Amino acid sequence: MKNILKQTIGGAAALFAACGGGIGAASAQESLTIVSWGGVVSEAHRNAFWDPFTQESGIKILDDSFNGELSNIRAQVESGTILWDIAEPEFAEAALGCEEGLFEPLDTTVIDLDDIPAAHVTRCSVTSLLASTVLAYNAAEFEGEAPRSWADFWDVERFPGRRGLNFSVTDTLIVALLADGVAVGEVYEVLGTKEGQDRAFAKLDELRDHIVWWRSGTEQIQGLLSGEYAMASAWNGRVASATKSEGADLGMAWEAGHILTGNQWVVLKGSRHTAAAMEFLAFALRPEHQAEFMKGIDYGVISRKAHELISPERLAVMPGNPAFEDDAVPPNANFWLNNFDTLNERFLAWASK
Repeated sequence: MKNILKQTIGGAAALFAACGGGIGAASAQESLTIVSWGGVVSEAHRNAFWDPFTQESGIKILDDSFNGELSNIRAQVESGTILWDIAEPEFAEAALGCEEGLFEPLDTTVIDLDDIPAAHVTRCSVTSLLASTVLAYNAAEFEGEAPRSWADFWDVERFPGRRGLNFSVTDTLIVALLADGVAVGEVYEVLGTKEGQDRAFAKLDELRDHIVWWRSGTEQIQGLLSGEYAMASAWNGRVASATKSEGADLGMAWEAGHILTGNQWVVLKGSRHTAAAMEFLAFALRPEHQAEFMKGIDYGVISRKAHELISPERLAVMPGNPAFEDDAVPPNANFWLNNFDTLNERFLAWASK
């Protein structure tokens, strides 16, 4: 299967032009429906992108929320009933949807990508934010020593209590291998083998009786705050937000190894507002708007110039910061594009036992 992250986007402009698109075609009377993740993510998008875009262009933004499921997008495109113009799936789902032809190609005559690292652009998607899944814990549950590694996460004798894990194969198998001693840079190499997959599931077997599954950003934080579990795999932005807005005493062990991931903007194939959607993406990728997004949430962005507009104190807690680079499991959308179905089927079967 072709390498999605290395696809070129040179033909996107011609394809888009053939459909009559272009920045001048966007009507000020139009509206765009953008689906994102709700909560603090959508709030930060609204402040940095949606409202300012409406003020500049006159194009109204209608927002919806989802949990990243590609099945809903696929159903809309295949039926021709497009409810969302722009969606924000995670890397793996964006790569798979691009491969399936569910998204419009990017219009590079409108969108300036010179400031965007090539690894964050495909033929039909561009990274909207960077996040990390980290080892998070409720500091009030621990006196003195706190967990510092995924091996600690698995050690229920030294650190008693239940463990919150994302009901997702893409996170859970990785943290299992980290707990078993696999280095962050070797995770996908190991997980790509039958032996490595067996190793990850065997490690999960050790923790099975202590796992509480969470299925949304809200659930993961509620579990930590309520004491339902003492520690969890969690999204750094949700943890940071709870610490600031609710006064929670939550900690993050970045050095344990964090899974660098993120979301990507895509325009659904068949959208009636493709030109306006491309105009929005161009707007959202401007450095000043990317910087404004980082001021409102603890997720990173991909504009190099945007980082120059952020204080060192803010950058110190951002995913993608060079200080955390050596402890990051890098994104690998192509791995999941090729292995997701098989591993997810095994994961669901394992979790149902």
